[in-house]
Amino acid sequence: MILDERIAQKLIDLKKSMESDGKLLSPEQLRQYYATFRNRFGPDKLRNLDGEALLELMHSHGNKDSLVYWLEFKDDEEFPAKFGSIAGGSAFKFGLFRKSETGIWMTGSPIKPVELSVEHAIDVARKHRDQLLRGIELLEKMPEHGSDAEYSQLQQQMEQLAPDVGNSSWGHKYFSLLYPEKLDDFHNPDYQRFHLIKLLQLPPTGEGRYLVAGRYVAIAHELDLPLNNLTTLLNYRDGNPHGYWRIGTSSKKPTSN
Repeated sequence: MILDERIAQKLIDLKKSMESDGKLLSPEQLRQYYATFRNRFGPDKLRNLDGEALLELMHSHGNKDSLVYWLEFKDDEEFPAKFGSIAGGSAFKFGLFRKSETGIWMTGSPIKPVELSVEHAIDVARKHRDQLLRGIELLEKMPEHGSDAEYSQLQQQMEQLAPDVGNSSWGHKYFSLLYPEKLDDFHNPDYQRFHLIKLLQLPPTGEGRYLVAGRYVAIAHELDLPLNNLTTLLNYRDGNPHGYWRIGTSSKKPTSN
């Protein structure tokens, strides 16, 4: 058994309580929402678009039917905001956005913003699309219950083949919505490691958004839960990552008199 029996039982009890309060999505609801997302933004859709149509679909924040809008803001009966938040920060985190005041496409960073022509913006959207498709190919090959070593390899391959989208919160959320049985929906590595430690699990060594996913897959399987239900329980139980104060202790060795 992966989890301490007491922790496992507390999570099972919490699941029953949250189910009765309607705070957990059912497996049927999850399948419906994942299918809706895939139909709109899955690999077949991305492959069949190019030019301004691709640019608008992927990166137009002002368009409520765009990928970036669904990932950050969409929250209604069609697709509720229950798949991990990527809120916060500026639109530069997407690597491309259209400035609402001027309609000019932007990239770069808040410190060094760069204006782009429509043609150059399309080039960036194509690069993002191609990297998403490469990431999908990697995830297709991943076993459903991958080991730490296999997820470590996934992390390395994402960094090599999809460096711009794979190492972003929005890219991770995109992949997790297409492969919810293989990736958790904690889109920040700090959250991933925080909740593992709260489960008394020592996270794998290394850094990255894909490295620890196998642990959550295994725990969800052990508790017979969808991954989304597990992360919802942990968010409710643990809250946000926080620091600790150590009082009256020292790392120094005691000295003899």
